[in-house]
Amino acid sequence: MGFEENRTGGPVLWAVAAWAAIAAVLTAPIAAALVGIVYRFPIPFGDNARGAGDALNAALASVFYLVMGEGVVLALLGGIAGYFIARAVGPGLFRPLVLAVVAAFGLTLLGALILAAFR
Repeated sequence: MGFEENRTGGPVLWAVAAWAAIAAVLTAPIAAALVGIVYRFPIPFGDNARGAGDALNAALASVFYLVMGEGVVLALLGGIAGYFIARAVGPGLFRPLVLAVVAAFGLTLLGALILAAFR
């Protein structure tokens, strides 16, 4: 019975959590550019980025938001999601890692949408 309960070892859990945290932070400019193309993205000290022409501006604005402290929030949420995905998926490294990176990008995209809606 103990074998079925402990499906994934500790190093795998923390490795997947770390990669998900890194992926959440590194995909923030991509998510901001996508939100800027589809909806709008707030640029600090300026207007909103709208459309494909302002995608680079939205990506650079997301770097400003990351530096101002939102990168810590994204990393924390991505790491937590990666940890629980690795626990839920089971043994192995590749499948939980891919799912955790996709979930981290989804959380980043959700964060960019929230930022765009309330700023």
